[in-house]
Amino acid sequence: MSDEFLVRLRNIEKSFGLVKVLNDVSLEVARNEVVVIIGPSGSGKSTLLRTINLLGAPDFGEVTVAGRTLCRRRPGERPQTLSNGELRLAREEIGMVFQQSNLFMHRRVIENVMEGPVWVRQTPKDEARQQAAVLLKRFGLAEQAEKYPSQLSGGQQQRVAICRALAMRPDLMLFDEPTASLDPELVGEVLVVMKQLAEEGMTMVVVTHEMGFAQRVADRVVFMDGGAIVEEAKPDLLFSAPSNPRTRQFLKSVLDPLQAQI
Repeated sequence: MSDEFLVRLRNIEKSFGLVKVLNDVSLEVARNEVVVIIGPSGSGKSTLLRTINLLGAPDFGEVTVAGRTLCRRRPGERPQTLSNGELRLAREEIGMVFQQSNLFMHRRVIENVMEGPVWVRQTPKDEARQQAAVLLKRFGLAEQAEKYPSQLSGGQQQRVAICRALAMRPDLMLFDEPTASLDPELVGEVLVVMKQLAEEGMTMVVVTHEMGFAQRVADRVVFMDGGAIVEEAKPDLLFSAPSNPRTRQFLKSVLDPLQAQI
């Protein structure tokens, strides 16, 4: 695989029971690229994102990250998947932030950020604490370091979750609707952190309903519907002149929902 691409998904198919949620989906993500995936609920966005680090293995298709094939399943061939140990090592290079922060509520903020380096990478605790403190300061959370997550706002908790993922020094960051559970007034503080990461060259794949973020930060926007990629383009082109009628319909409904009902 060319070093140009950090992620390559080929012909991904995934079903839950009789419902096919991904239908022959292929996607490549270049190093230092920010790809934003948009689309209606139930279109397969989150399932596709989770496929990248095999939190949900595909029924068929091939997943390659950083030149390493994590999974290959093709009709008529014997499935190939990394061993649990190999997959764990591969996942160390992939950070992921979910809709909920999923912080350890019984541990202080700085302990949450230290957790991965200490227990996964075997980083000495003093060194991990120092690195965690630098991350928290970098994202405006230094004063929250010794607090418990329950003492933080939802936006602060999500920023801590981002710091926790970054503490592992990943090559790739995955965001699965990280602002979906936040009050509108807290969304901005999380998007600012994500924008900063993008400006610093972090490779990111983001599932979001925040169209402003997609327009301003993405290098490429992917529109999904019905388990398939319908259209993908640079944001200025996709938002100003989408080529697919379904894309146009979706964007009209989310950018001007009142007009879409008239």
